[in-house]
Amino acid sequence: MKMNNNTYSNILIILLVFFSNILIANSNKPITIDVSTFNNIKYLSAIEYANNSGLKHIFVDKKEKLIIQHKSKKIILSPNNSFVLIDDKAYNLSIPVIYDGNNFWLPLESFSRLLTYQNLPKIKLDSSENHLLIDVAKKNNIEGCYANKKENGLVIKIETNKFFKENLISTSITRGGWLNVNIKNGQLDSLSILENSRLGNSILRVKPIQAEKSAQLSFLLKEDYEDYGVTSSENSIKISLRSDIANNAEKIKKMKQRWNLDVIVIDPGHGGKDPGCLDKNLQEKTITLDVAKKLGKLIEQELGIKVIYTRTEDEFVPLWKRTKIANESGGKLFLSLHVNAAPKARSARGFETYFIRPGKFDDATEVAKRENRVIELEQNPQKYPELSRENLIIATMAQSSFTKQSEFLAAEIQKEFEKKFPSSKNRGVKQAGFQVLVGASMPNVLIELGFITNSKDYNLLNKSKYRQKMANSIFEAIITYKNQYENNL
Repeated sequence: MKMNNNTYSNILIILLVFFSNILIANSNKPITIDVSTFNNIKYLSAIEYANNSGLKHIFVDKKEKLIIQHKSKKIILSPNNSFVLIDDKAYNLSIPVIYDGNNFWLPLESFSRLLTYQNLPKIKLDSSENHLLIDVAKKNNIEGCYANKKENGLVIKIETNKFFKENLISTSITRGGWLNVNIKNGQLDSLSILENSRLGNSILRVKPIQAEKSAQLSFLLKEDYEDYGVTSSENSIKISLRSDIANNAEKIKKMKQRWNLDVIVIDPGHGGKDPGCLDKNLQEKTITLDVAKKLGKLIEQELGIKVIYTRTEDEFVPLWKRTKIANESGGKLFLSLHVNAAPKARSARGFETYFIRPGKFDDATEVAKRENRVIELEQNPQKYPELSRENLIIATMAQSSFTKQSEFLAAEIQKEFEKKFPSSKNRGVKQAGFQVLVGASMPNVLIELGFITNSKDYNLLNKSKYRQKMANSIFEAIITYKNQYENNL
């Protein structure tokens, strides 16, 4: 029987469709692994789970630990231990993991619940209950990034293996200088991104974040840029940031750099033989040092600003030396941290911030007297002039050029405290003559974090999480101050 060309073509098309359907059916077929039973408890192989879910894994021979990597999550399994570590947080499976010298066996029921809770590739028993169906981890489509400095700006290129329409990409620049690029349907591995990024000196930090339906890359920019644009191609997303285009932009930039907020001095009040205010087993010097370090870490990591501490351990530092450190380090902002006390009025609580305004002072002299009393512990207390009203006016005349900035920062700190601690009391912005502020040749404030003599404040100040929250509040105020201050230059 002879076939004409049309008949031959039709048969060929039918065969192609048939085999294509077979391939599609096989590709859609779920991946399965076997279930094993020990002592009437169902287990699954951790290595098979990792391999079939498309996850990286490594066995640390010396410690006999298996590490499974899923995007930014790190899962650590230990032999004969019911606890699993995910990003350094322990989760109890109730039943120990079994290690037979070659493989790690995970209790099926409790591990399955943990996968759902942690948004990891899930497993499900089939109808026979002898096999597990596995959700395969989505393949990453964002591979890395690099930055290229140009004469008139900066180009950031995000490397991809698929095309993202521009309406799937949203960008913003925060007041802290972070450029956020959010990519809908983006998939990334945080560790892989960090390894495959070449950012140079124009970007201080990069933070890759994987959300459920999108990926975000955040870049901490070293400089301010006038505007930016986004373009997308088959294998990349480009963000072009443009510098000032005026002819004298570089000159203006150099002039601004002299005054940019590039050094912040943090003064943890008291220390060493001077404990400051104390109640029971809690001391002011301990609280102020902890908050200072937490605040300094935020400033350095998030803003890339240099931080100078007047003390970094439990040591006694005279008041004159604290301001000397601030002035000689080229500080552009001085923050002195303290804790209040009112032994005769234990109901007093809350936070307040002080600054110096020449010729005008509130009736907060008791607080100033207490903080200035540290002078009595110094070797030459007579070197400090008595801060009578007249002497204080003369001594603070040099502060007049910083008054506006100091008052603005003090108000922002109180706003942030009130926002984050609504149940506490906002005691407001005040003025008083603190020796530690008098000599600082820069905008400066003194912050009273709370009352150690009040039971509610005491319990809160004794907690590391609360002190971190206070540091976060001051940090947010500094961001607002930074933007206001530098925009006015």
